[in-house]
Amino acid sequence: MQKSPFETAGTPVTVAPPDDRDGSSAKADGRTERSGLSEQRRRELADFLRTRREKLKPEQLGITQVSRRRTPGLRREEVAEIAGVGTTWYTWLEQARDIQPSADVLKRLSTALLMNPAETRHLFTLAGRAAPVEIEEMREVPSDNLIRLLNAFPLPGILLGSRWDMIAINTEAQKTFKALPSLVEQRGNWLSFYFTQMDRKSVLNWETIARKMISDFRLSVSDSLDQPWVSEIVEDLRGKSPEFAAFWREHDVTDGSATLVEIQTENGVVKFERSMLRAAEDPRLKLLLYSPVPNA
Repeated sequence: MQKSPFETAGTPVTVAPPDDRDGSSAKADGRTERSGLSEQRRRELADFLRTRREKLKPEQLGITQVSRRRTPGLRREEVAEIAGVGTTWYTWLEQARDIQPSADVLKRLSTALLMNPAETRHLFTLAGRAAPVEIEEMREVPSDNLIRLLNAFPLPGILLGSRWDMIAINTEAQKTFKALPSLVEQRGNWLSFYFTQMDRKSVLNWETIARKMISDFRLSVSDSLDQPWVSEIVEDLRGKSPEFAAFWREHDVTDGSATLVEIQTENGVVKFERSMLRAAEDPRLKLLLYSPVPNA
């Protein structure tokens, strides 16, 4: 049985059964499928695997050293054996040959190389594959630094997870969107809030923002469409909001640029530029920031 790629380093790794020894996505006639990746991407993938291998110590995987090693880290044949692939095939992968590793083999390689979640996600991205379900389902926990950044922002700011669930909001967002504090405590969904609970009279260009939000959401989940939670969110909102159902059918995708938001407050109309930024520490986390409009 395979061990999880997220187990603590130092635990001996179970060797995968020697099926699919070439590690590739094979065609019906037995030929190895080409990756379709650029040479630069293949070299980046090769270097990433090599450096992960060289950083590991044999004892971390329960390998007993019987002789002094001339090179640092694990040998290629050791990684191949643990991952259940052929040594020649794995060597080709580190040589940036044009071969396509399957998703299953990538998971086995991440296990063999004791990759953490960020490294595993990067491995799959380099190989042109969607991250495995167990990676995407891991709970997003923002760093203290990211929370401090959000709280220091002088205008409304909201931290969203991959599913657009609200993880945190700052003081200005609480003032602007009165219903948010209780929803954040329940990790409520920002998209659902906007279409089903937002006071539409308070957002003067509600439809423009609604269309933009759907476009941004579609773009942000494009590499997660096989995950059940995507269809759950979409189907739930289709049933609750005729506007969402209509706008979703249009399949619009924009470039993620800032959008003007006009909000009616007790002191008059306030104009913001709404921007969405991905957090470098975890690309699933997104900062939704409302900045002042120049010369507004």
